[in-house]
Amino acid sequence: MRFSRLCWPALLLGALLGCSSPQSYIVLLLQSASSATPPTPIANVAQISVVVSQGTTEMQTLTYPAGNLAVINGVDAGAGTGTLSVSFSGNQTGDIMFDVTALDIRGCAIGNGAALINIIKGATNEGIVFLAAEQKCTGDAGAPDLVPGTPFPGCDPTSLSCPATQSCQVDCQTLSNVCATAGSNAAGGSCSSTAGCQAGSQCFDYSSLGCGAQLCLQFCASDADCAAFGQGGLGPGSFCRDPIACGGAFRTCTFSCDPTAAAAGAGGSPAHTGCPAGLACLIPSSMDHVDCSCPATTRIGKENASCTSAADCAPGFLCEQTCRAVCRCDASNGVCTAPNDCPTSGTTCTVVPNQTIYGVCL
Repeated sequence: MRFSRLCWPALLLGALLGCSSPQSYIVLLLQSASSATPPTPIANVAQISVVVSQGTTEMQTLTYPAGNLAVINGVDAGAGTGTLSVSFSGNQTGDIMFDVTALDIRGCAIGNGAALINIIKGATNEGIVFLAAEQKCTGDAGAPDLVPGTPFPGCDPTSLSCPATQSCQVDCQTLSNVCATAGSNAAGGSCSSTAGCQAGSQCFDYSSLGCGAQLCLQFCASDADCAAFGQGGLGPGSFCRDPIACGGAFRTCTFSCDPTAAAAGAGGSPAHTGCPAGLACLIPSSMDHVDCSCPATTRIGKENASCTSAADCAPGFLCEQTCRAVCRCDASNGVCTAPNDCPTSGTTCTVVPNQTIYGVCL
């Protein structure tokens, strides 16, 4: 799923971050988060605002004219392949937060989404930003207007700031945090309502992304908050990186799953990724970070299928000119040291530049 009819030129942040080479790039793909059939586009977008930040530091706010763009579902016939490419100087590393808002001609917010994407030094990385439809105008009645990345008023969902038997919950309707009755389901477990999750976590519904799962996700302020949740997983651990869709500066812990093609069942064995039912283990940005997520309907390509981005390849595969299987590498001195787990005969796990844990089968 991508947005149509618009291809913005690359924005160079080299002047902001200092001059060094080679440059690194992050490509943003905007998608409508609509789960309706047919998907409902976010129509008549006159302007796109992108807040670029790292950690607690806001680097820059970028504004682009959109010319009545319609943010659509990329599986629609005739969908374009517009992209927004952001360039960083060669000395810039780490995770970059992109908070994207679609505005109509009145300047009212009609769609919003965020994504945390890792800079691959000297290379290009990409990430999908799901825009959820909204209607919000500065100065109108209702929820307060907040600077992007500002914590919502109320309790702190990352700490036990509510009375016993209660949990701090993010209310996306009022853009505030409230204390509500806590449940007994642990982080990572299924739930059917906000009250079903233990303190420190909240029930999130994946139906807007096309999956029927409802899961308790743990709030976090740093990777250390996710260490216990990641123990016993099949992947590299849990990290504090997934932003809440409605903003508010809060994140949740990722699932420590196995993103390899072998774990996804590419070799004919049953899938054993460690993800809850209905979700797939994907590599959201940095290959050494993984998460269980709802795969886009475009993710169908397997070994050697043509692709233009990872969104064209099935779970367990990445786009390296064609869809290639993900494998366990454990790189050392430029060589994979893990046993070769490539599902296709004649292929070998190969190191990917700037990555350690996972590689691709070539």
